[in-house]
Amino acid sequence: MNIICRNRSALWLISLASLLLAAGNCAVSLADEGDVRLRKRIAELEAENRSLRRIITAIQSSLASVPPATIVSTKRQGLRILVAPGEWGGSELADIKKVCESAAGTITAQLTDDGFAPILVQRGNSGPITLYERGAGNEHIIRLDTGSNAWAQCAFQFAHELCHVVCNYRDAGNRQKWFEETLCECASLYALRRMAVEWKTNPPYSNWKSYSASLATYANDRITKYSSRKKTVAQFYTANSAELEKTATNRELNTYLAVKLLPHFEKNPTAWQALRYLNLGPASENTSFRTYLTCWHARVPKEHQPFIRGISAEFGVRLSVPARAD
Repeated sequence: MNIICRNRSALWLISLASLLLAAGNCAVSLADEGDVRLRKRIAELEAENRSLRRIITAIQSSLASVPPATIVSTKRQGLRILVAPGEWGGSELADIKKVCESAAGTITAQLTDDGFAPILVQRGNSGPITLYERGAGNEHIIRLDTGSNAWAQCAFQFAHELCHVVCNYRDAGNRQKWFEETLCECASLYALRRMAVEWKTNPPYSNWKSYSASLATYANDRITKYSSRKKTVAQFYTANSAELEKTATNRELNTYLAVKLLPHFEKNPTAWQALRYLNLGPASENTSFRTYLTCWHARVPKEHQPFIRGISAEFGVRLSVPARAD
């Protein structure tokens, strides 16, 4: 009996050992299968990683030619300008940015406690323009039609387009938009004359001092062309008001008026602050030049109201407000 029991126990142990061995073999088989799957997934991840690295390398290569945006500070004023690659006729992107920064600084230096969205400068082929539509990062988009190191032309165009930003340009019905265009032509002349003086001693690069003369000439040629004409601003406006309201960008008319208004800004540079209050009212105020100027006058801080009254007087326009002592 004991012998039989011992034999049965031995058989049971042998059976159990066989089952454990079989299970072990199954576990090894499953482990081998899992290892294969793991190695396959690792290979897939490595392939994905190589693909991502190629994409990152391509992006870095594309961005290598784009200079980083630089904050140009004058007092508390900051302006970020980025120049996009394009057919710039051999002009270096960093040099274009320096010219734009210099032109902008002549005006933004007068704008205290104010900020602007970044400005993206692109190469255009149909004349300079500031797009109404902002970029994906809310940046202003300015297109310049210049190149080949024509720094005076570059500065002239950029100052004009920047002035639209200062004036709160917008896509709204405005029969008086010619006045904004005139102010922007005035900004171009003002910026070039200021840059000509600054670059004599403090250009963006030390070897650019010689460009000072060409900056002055570019502005003064336009001023000389119109300054000798005898019609006052009021006479000229009366004779051309219909055409001005019809075609806002008649450069012959804009420039004549800009030359006449330039002394107001050169005598009182802080007057550029008043332009920050232009185009902030409803489109209905654009119906007449008198209403346009009156509403602008009502919005600006009190210290700028005498400037607007002086401009209005130049045009022979009587504002719809009680007279105030300056």
